[in-house]
Amino acid sequence: GINAEYGKQWYQRRVRGSVIFTSITMKFLILIALVGVTFALKNVALRKQTQQSSDGWGGASGRAVDGNKHGNYGQNSCTHTQKGGDWMVNLGRPVKVDHVIIHNRVDCCQERIDKAVVMLDTPKGPKVCGIVYFQRGRNVYKVDCLHKVPAVAVRIHQSRNDYLTLCEVEVMA
Repeated sequence: GINAEYGKQWYQRRVRGSVIFTSITMKFLILIALVGVTFALKNVALRKQTQQSSDGWGGASGRAVDGNKHGNYGQNSCTHTQKGGDWMVNLGRPVKVDHVIIHNRVDCCQERIDKAVVMLDTPKGPKVCGIVYFQRGRNVYKVDCLHKVPAVAVRIHQSRNDYLTLCEVEVMA
């Protein structure tokens, strides 16, 4: 709490009908306002430049950041690589990535996402954000990035010799 002597500094003066807070009071109010503020995260990958190691069955890399989260491959919303694929989105500038959300394919082959590695390209080199572990019945995976360091790109690598199919990738920063 605030002691009585300190509390005496918290007063208001009325000047021409307006309430003027002392300098110390204004600083305190600003501090209170900032402590309770949380900043909304934003998908910084939406419609950004992408590339992948190979294209399979017409699954272009840009489909993963087109804003369409539909998991049915026939709806033209999912990427597709050949086996052992890599995918990358260029964020355009360094941003502190909090987490990555991956929307998996739902019409078949959901297990292909198993052991996909999410990596951050930082000015100091690559950092592993996390690994996706397939769970039957789950279509959306959130990968929390422990390294809150500025990244210029996010890469997803299929560590097993399997296809990589991504129906939407959201990079939250």
